[in-house]
Amino acid sequence: MVSPLHTNGRAELRDDKVITPFGDLAPRPDIRPEVLLRLSGKLQTTLELSQLLEIFLEEIQQAVLVDGLTLTHDPSGISLATGRNSLHTANYRMQTQQDYMGDLTFHRSTRFREHELANIEGLLSTLVYPLRNALRYHEAMAAAFRDPLTGAGNRVALDKTLGREVELAKRHGQSLSVLMLDLDHFKQVNDEFGHSMGDKVLKEAVVAMTGCIRQTDMCFRYGGEEFLIMLSSADQAGALRIAERIRMGIGRLMFTSEKGSLQVTASIGCATLNMTDTMEELVQRADEALYVAKDSGRNRVISDLDMEFTEREEDGE
Repeated sequence: MVSPLHTNGRAELRDDKVITPFGDLAPRPDIRPEVLLRLSGKLQTTLELSQLLEIFLEEIQQAVLVDGLTLTHDPSGISLATGRNSLHTANYRMQTQQDYMGDLTFHRSTRFREHELANIEGLLSTLVYPLRNALRYHEAMAAAFRDPLTGAGNRVALDKTLGREVELAKRHGQSLSVLMLDLDHFKQVNDEFGHSMGDKVLKEAVVAMTGCIRQTDMCFRYGGEEFLIMLSSADQAGALRIAERIRMGIGRLMFTSEKGSLQVTASIGCATLNMTDTMEELVQRADEALYVAKDSGRNRVISDLDMEFTEREEDGE
């Protein structure tokens, strides 16, 4: 079902005193059957949401002038746009009896007329099930790359994403940093407070981490109580500021149970990409910095450059 958000139902009383639903008097879609057939076929060719919207916009422009489309699906955190935004909009809620598929907004520089809205609504009927299938595919793919306990990215997502970002940063000469984070004395949490408390600590720690980073950054569960945070376009100084913010945010977390109260801390190693680095070398330097932070007393941030400076001092340089 496609629900137009800008219309309201009413009835008109004609001279013969018969009440006719307003919908029967509204303009009907004026779309050639071959346009609908072509559009329906095209929409079956992809399960990628962005491609689906691009195909839909391109094809419907044969029947009605539209400058751009925006799809928002709050439950999945999806906000996608294609084409360009304009002053005038028409908004539709995409929904079947079982599935909510988001709100779709059409943009253009002039007002939509009633017969054009009727055409849009006729065209939308071809989008309902391809959009539902694309959303289900998106949700399945997101689940495949997400740690089920914490919601952070998993190791598969880490390898896929970080490898790509390292190559992009080198190609465009951009900064990239990673943080390797470990929750201090986490084994004691499980031993003294139980694994359910340990799970709660992990989940709340991820909430604290993601609350301290930007939308372009990503948090991954590296293993156990270790996490890797990828900081796009962040040099060493910027990465250290974010790392310190994360360390303090986790340190403010408080947990209570029948066995008492609990506060956790985190040790963090930071490494910034060199143009000769592989992904593995970048992660290894962050991991080495993390172990220095733990050996130095925990609850602190150490960068790979701090380690180099210490080594130079020991060599007497």
